[in-house]
Amino acid sequence: MSGDPAIMICVGATKAGTSSLYRYLHDHPECHLRSIKEIHYFDTVDTDDYAFQFDVFARLKADLIRRQDIARRNENIWKVANLQRQITDVDEIVRILEMKEEGVSDYLFYLLDGIGDKKLAGDITPGYGLLTEERLCEMAHMAPDVRFVFLMRDPVDRLWSHVRMQAKRQRREGEEVAVKAKRIMNRVVNRDLEKHIAPRGDYAAIVEKLKRAVPENKLLIGFTEELLTGEGLKRLCAFLGISERPVETEPHAHEGVKLQLSDKQRREAAQFLAPQYAYVEKSFGPLPARWQANMARI
Repeated sequence: MSGDPAIMICVGATKAGTSSLYRYLHDHPECHLRSIKEIHYFDTVDTDDYAFQFDVFARLKADLIRRQDIARRNENIWKVANLQRQITDVDEIVRILEMKEEGVSDYLFYLLDGIGDKKLAGDITPGYGLLTEERLCEMAHMAPDVRFVFLMRDPVDRLWSHVRMQAKRQRREGEEVAVKAKRIMNRVVNRDLEKHIAPRGDYAAIVEKLKRAVPENKLLIGFTEELLTGEGLKRLCAFLGISERPVETEPHAHEGVKLQLSDKQRREAAQFLAPQYAYVEKSFGPLPARWQANMARI
């Protein structure tokens, strides 16, 4: 293995604890993660949907500038500087995206710029889990040492968290998030609609694709419920080549909007996701307790 810094690419899963992973690594003294968690370079190139991503970053930048103006009026110097780092990073990401397929070298430079003697840089973009096998293979060989991480959260919990996020985003004036979420959940589980949601939790397809595209010793696949705990973090840090950093409280998946899933819908979701439970149990052995509890409803 070379002396170059390693590059970690976390490809998901969506709503499976990637924000907690970002916070942990961002604060780790041996890691260099930029201020924007999700760079969305390769998925934008893969789908050729630049207009959408430019719009996302334009809205993000406008919000950052608005918050910076408030911080400046409040004379919060630290927050002004922190928001400026994010604004600068957004500008740099947009510049790289404007290069389209030719931006890989600039993307790598962006990840590594300012790394100093730290051991690890990274990009945590859950959307990368939907990339083509060919694109993932190219990414695996874009630098001397590229390591991939994929987190698997209990399928029902992941789906419900994803649905709640979508309900909040899609909610129209006068709509209640709780009602919207339950309608979306029904469309996913019982009507085969909202087709952009289920593939994010198709562990069988994503894992098999990763196994084909990424060298075995450069791929870490783990349960969110275990990998983001004391023992799990030890395994994660060993894989990434960084020292173990203890945490006072264990990180958790970002829960978003707090809504309860009814027993009926939880049972329907478990049945809908039965192939995922079966695949993961067969491929990775005993399931965490949370998985077993939901699988018992099948």
